Amino acid sequence: MNPLRGGWIILLSIAIAMMLAVAHLPESLPQWLGWLRPAWVILVMFYWVMVLPDRFGMISAWCVGLLLDVLRGDPLGVNGICLATMTYVTWSLYERLRMYSVPQQGVVIFALVLGADLFRNIVQIFARDGHFDWRFVLPGLVSMLLWPLVYALLRRIHSQFGVD
Repeated sequence: MNPLRGGWIILLSIAIAMMLAVAHLPESLPQWLGWLRPAWVILVMFYWVMVLPDRFGMISAWCVGLLLDVLRGDPLGVNGICLATMTYVTWSLYERLRMYSVPQQGVVIFALVLGADLFRNIVQIFARDGHFDWRFVLPGLVSMLLWPLVYALLRRIHSQFGVD
């Protein structure tokens, strides 16, 4: 990424998404709200891959995923595989995704987050003797509902800072 062409904006938005992904909720809030946390990194990366497919690739997604593995304490490579797969799917369909309305893109986001969370849940079962939990669907729903806001915010940042 060339910082002169707005690459620092892309990196900053991904860094903020990673911080939001690992931020703890205040103690005064109920614990179940943690299950409603959206997939911030997937939302931000989906936007940049869809809008600027030549600026963000699978190796970048893999590196972001490895950093996210370290931050979240997940088995190494789980988020890398999920983000690289999401990037590949978005790359393959970016021309079609651009023509979709924002709610239709939200449905795609739901499918991507659901697939990533299902994969992450299965890996957790095998790696840590975890148990299957139906609540992995909730981040996908929340991400789908937040997509119009994230899209509008990133689009405004994209145009305001001239990222190309």
